[in-house]
Order: sequence, then structure tokens, then C-alpha cells
Amino acid sequence: MSSTRRHSIGSLSLSLHPGQGPYYRQLIEQILQAITTGQLQPGDRLPGSRALAQALGVSRSTLVHVYERLIAEGMLISRVKSGVFVADQPQPSVQIRPLAPAKPEAQPLAFDSGADSRMFPSRSWQKSMRASWQAPDPRVLDDAYATGYPPLKQAIAEYLHQLRGLNCSAEQVFITAGNRDALTLLRHAFGQISPDSRWLTETPSYTPIRHQLADWAGNNHQPFLLPVDGEGCRLPAQESAPPIVLLTPNRQYPSGVAMSSERRQHWLQQLQDRHIWLVEDDYDNEFSYQGRTGLPLMQADRSGRVFFLGSFSKVLFRGLRLGFILAPPEHCASLRRSRELLGGSAALPMQPVLTEFMTNGEFGRHINRMRRHYRKKRDYLLSLVEQYLTPWFDWQSPQGGMHLMIRLRPAVAERLRSGDRQEQRPLDQQIAATLAAEGVLLEPLSPHYGHPKQVIQTAGDPRTPSTEGFILGFSRPDEDSMHLMLQTLAEQLTRMSD
Repeated sequence: MSSTRRHSIGSLSLSLHPGQGPYYRQLIEQILQAITTGQLQPGDRLPGSRALAQALGVSRSTLVHVYERLIAEGMLISRVKSGVFVADQPQPSVQIRPLAPAKPEAQPLAFDSGADSRMFPSRSWQKSMRASWQAPDPRVLDDAYATGYPPLKQAIAEYLHQLRGLNCSAEQVFITAGNRDALTLLRHAFGQISPDSRWLTETPSYTPIRHQLADWAGNNHQPFLLPVDGEGCRLPAQESAPPIVLLTPNRQYPSGVAMSSERRQHWLQQLQDRHIWLVEDDYDNEFSYQGRTGLPLMQADRSGRVFFLGSFSKVLFRGLRLGFILAPPEHCASLRRSRELLGGSAALPMQPVLTEFMTNGEFGRHINRMRRHYRKKRDYLLSLVEQYLTPWFDWQSPQGGMHLMIRLRPAVAERLRSGDRQEQRPLDQQIAATLAAEGVLLEPLSPHYGHPKQVIQTAGDPRTPSTEGFILGFSRPDEDSMHLMLQTLAEQLTRMSD
């Protein structure tokens, strides 16, 4: 840790002391104290966030967060093009500590793995909107394409052939409103294709999808989860009916594990021998930072029992809510009947825009630009994790994607646990709750594991790794925010270690 940092504002001296709490919290306390004791008077101007951050040797986001919090509390006011000032009538009842939870004006900091909206190519998207709606297709206006806008389906088929090696036609593509819609459609279709089958998926896994499958199972303790090890998802034992398995083989969520070539061959062999079904989620595979991403299982399958899922929301923007299913040719009719019965969920008006964006080359350029951008942010996050979290966590550098998973070392976790045995929550959830009160949102790893009774026992199960840790999305937060959040986490862990 560095030595104490000081800076003076008139008669007020601000100082930061390593190990005595997050820096932004120390500054809030000192400025509040100065206002309530009269060292800072109404109308006094505070230094700009950039200048004060430089003087104190901290990131600018630390000072921005301090000022936003005090403005939200009514202690400071911001004047356009003038700066930040002590309010004319600061609220005397404000408690120095603990501070109330941040108000909506002061947004909490979070590790978010969504698309970085600051990099969105607005002008190119606007051009695509104008071009695609100059002479709109009447059937789009009438919401008449139940399985999706045909030119978009063709563009996706060509994209999958060029980038993922899949030989497919536009008729095999079904446009969806995202993965939940895709799974609902597939569940209905499998009621015709294989009505006795039950759904299985990985553990750890994406929590909303796991909950959706648990609801389908009808019993929260019915085993339907397959453990993931260092080679990917393990295979289930023989079942009475062919199971439907939801997999993320090329970048497992949230572990980031890429399925080994040997494990891939085992799954492909099972498709031939056991008549299982696979739903392959191509999660995060647009962003690969070391070499080419792995080929889809569907590309090597000869059984015709693999369905392939993709999404544009993570690539472009969260509110787009467009994805797709690529179905084996022999099962397209079943999906088409299910879509007609369920009705269309994916909004048609945005589909011509996305089509134009893909066919004019802007989509490919955007992917390449974001791949470079996210790789830079990944490298920065890894440097911060090494700087701040080495004593407590294990991790592996992700070869792609938009997040990093870190696991608490078991011996460290045991040492950090509270002596209060009444606390039932996993340690990562306790830490996340503490930091949330300070305006830092962390996503704990433990909720991504299901109940032990939901896990299917497989032969030769390896030793279970630590299920406590955090998922650090690096694609959306800026570098200053990542620095502040990890510094805050490290200071919390240091306090717990004392």
C-alpha cells in the first residue's frame, strides 16, 4: 500500500489513509465534516474532480463518485460551466456515517458484461435505419413474418457459414426475442419431436436459465444439472428417455472453460450412440482474443440432433432483443408449427435494420472494433486483479468473452468467514452485500450453482472447485470504475483479514 496522500483546499486538508476504508468513503466523511464544522462555507468552490484526483493520486472516478454522492445528499450543488460548490443551505441533519444508500442520481458502480454502449456505432446504425425503411416491406408492417424477416435469415445463414463454418440455409434460421424466447419455442417443439425427454443443463450456469429449467422440471430438487470440470460439461448417465442438454461448449458460462477436443468427441459420439439432443448456446464467441474460436458442435454433428442458439443483444446493444435458432433441416417443420401456435415474439421493425447493418459490412467492422476494445479492457482488468486480489483469489486469463471469473481460495475463504455461525449465506454473497451498501455492485459466483440435490452424479467426478467468488464483467465499466471497485474490494478483504 502507498503512503498517506494529502491535499489542501484553503484551510481544509484532505488526506487518504490506506487500509482505513475505500478512498471515496474517506473523502465523503472529510468533506461532510468540513461543511458541518464550518471549514467549508456555503458558496465555497471545490476543486475540479480531475485536478483533485491528480493531486491525491487517485482515479478521477473516485472524485466523481464523491461529488455525485454529496450532490445527491444536498450538501453540494453543481453549476453548469462553473463547477461544484457547497450548497447555500446544506442539510444539517445528514449523518457523517453511515451514509444512506445512494439515490438514483448517484448510480452504483458495477462489473457489467453488457455491450459497451459508449462504443455503439450510432451513425452507421442510423444510416442502416434510413436505408432499410425507405420502402418498407408491407409484410413487415403487417407483422406477417412469424419465423423472422427472410433477408435477415439469409444474412444470418451467410454469417454462420463464413464465421462459424456451418453449412445452412435461411429456412433453418428462426428469429427469436433472445434465449428465453428460444428455449420456450424449443420446449414446445420438443413436445412434438421427443415428448418424453427432459431438459438438462450445466452447473454452474446462467441463473435465469437454470431457474427456467427448474420450473419445467416441476420439482426444484429433481436432478437436472451436469457438473462442469476443466474439460467442459460432463456427460450424463444413461436415461430412460433421450435427454435434451443445453450446453455452452466453446465458452462455458460463467467458468469460461472451452470444451476439450476429447470431451467434444465424447459428446458427438453420444449423439450417435444414445440418441440424445443438444441445444448449443454460442455464448460470447464473437469475441475471441487468442486464435480462432472453437467450431460449433453442430458443425461436426452427423446425427441431426443439435440446435444452435445465438444472440445479437450482447454484440450490439441490450435493448435490441434479437437472437436466432439454427435448426436441423428435418426439424424445421416442427419449429415452424410451434412458432405459428405460440405467435411471434421478436419485433419485426428492427429486423430490416439489422439486415442492412449486416449486409453493408458495418456489423463485421463493429465486431472487429469491439474485439480490440474488449481485449484492451480485459488486459487492464487482469493487471488490476493481479495488483489487488492476488492474496485471496485464483483465476485464469479468459481467452475470449466479456467477463472474468475469480474464485476465492478455499483456505482463504475459511479464514475470512465470520465467527457468527448463524450466518448461512456463502461468503461471496456476504461480501457483495457489504459492498453494495457502499455503492459497489459485485456479482457473486455461488448463486450460479444449483442445489446439490439438483446435480446429476457422473462417473469419476473430480474434486469440486470453490463455488465462492465473483464474476467481473469488463466490457461495460470504464477503467477508472474497475480500478475503484477492485480497490474497494481489496480494502474490504483486508479489513476482514485483520
